[in-house]
Amino acid sequence: MKLSRIGVLATIGVVVFAACTPAPGGSAGASGAAGASGGTAGGAQPEVCKNKKGSSSSEIHVYSSLPRQGTNTEQTNTLVEQIKATLDGKKIGNFTIKYFDLDDSSAANNGDWDGTVEQANANKVVADPDAMAYIGTYNSGAAKLSIPILGAACIVMVTPANTYPGLTKPVTGVTKPGEPDTYYPNGYRNYARVVGTDDAQGNAGAEWAKSLGKTKAYVLDDSQVYGQGLARSFALGFAKAGGTVLSANGTSESFDAKATDYGALAQKIKAAGPDIIYIGSITGQNTGKLWKDLRSALPDLTIMSGDGVFEKSWHDGVGAAGNGTYLTFGAVGPDQLTGAGKTWYDQYLKDHNGTSPAVYTAYGNAAANVVLAALTKAGTNDRYEVLKNVMATKDLDTVTGKLTLDANGDPTGGSITEYQVVDKWPPEFKALVQAKGL
Repeated sequence: MKLSRIGVLATIGVVVFAACTPAPGGSAGASGAAGASGGTAGGAQPEVCKNKKGSSSSEIHVYSSLPRQGTNTEQTNTLVEQIKATLDGKKIGNFTIKYFDLDDSSAANNGDWDGTVEQANANKVVADPDAMAYIGTYNSGAAKLSIPILGAACIVMVTPANTYPGLTKPVTGVTKPGEPDTYYPNGYRNYARVVGTDDAQGNAGAEWAKSLGKTKAYVLDDSQVYGQGLARSFALGFAKAGGTVLSANGTSESFDAKATDYGALAQKIKAAGPDIIYIGSITGQNTGKLWKDLRSALPDLTIMSGDGVFEKSWHDGVGAAGNGTYLTFGAVGPDQLTGAGKTWYDQYLKDHNGTSPAVYTAYGNAAANVVLAALTKAGTNDRYEVLKNVMATKDLDTVTGKLTLDANGDPTGGSITEYQVVDKWPPEFKALVQAKGL
């Protein structure tokens, strides 16, 4: 991120956090069960949640904020489709839900998410008295910016795709000091997700690498919140499993996503002598060039990555250099869903001329159904009632299975799906394993 953008975000951040300062007597920095109870079942109503009833007698507004340009559109087009079909026009008592699709990307950022745009989206929703829920973000770095803005106005946020653990819980060696408390300055949780966290996904990748006989790993990340969290989780898990991490300081090493050539990096990695490279990145961070240069120098070396590049746009960009890559997804892949999920998957294929859904599509459906269930239980246009019911989600039937949220707003249980790219997209299913944290 350029210094000029940091300056802009810092300036906006001052305004945001000033607005988020707890009222006298309020508790800031609560986490875990204490943080959740402050705004959900059994806790005192936060000051910022008082008198937050909508002004309309006939409409409830729900927004999503996702990158609607660039390499992520394969994912976000399907997310928006599922959210709209689930929510838009549905009746809640005397109210009709009206859904708004917001874009948090920018052309200036090559179609990827843009922090300034994401903050503007969150502030726009805060200014709408009839806004009851916010579905997003797609990128974990964007969520860090919008959670406190929405929390200052008692708006609940449900993500279909954020996997960075520091948004909800601390993980030693992965998350940053002060996380997640810094995102909840009003002492209560307003954020939930329907997918697991990358301490589990990275650990699953590490165990998979060891089962493949790998003993020496070089670990890279794109320097973004998601990429670093996933890559550091892999490095910790790999070392824990008895492997050696060769990258700087025995953890993940950032690559320059704006580089025009990765030849020198590839030679550096080659000289270190790994038998596997692990890459934590999103597609838009120059992954096409990175994979090609690594394959040119190390044609037979195993490469593994996570769901940040689990996109056809990534495969189109890397071409043959992506063949053989091992990929993980931090939940159950769409082709492995059972029960109602299998029914949903088969219908999706019929409705889309045999095209498989993007890997997060079903989780867009699940996130929208969490919001719909909470609105239905609340039965009113009161933000606090909606928030309480989202955070109290238990045994909710969704296309991704029964969903229960823990005190942090994370789903309980869960699985990791393992795939390998052979010579075409989508990749081939390899295994479904139980999610285990570090």
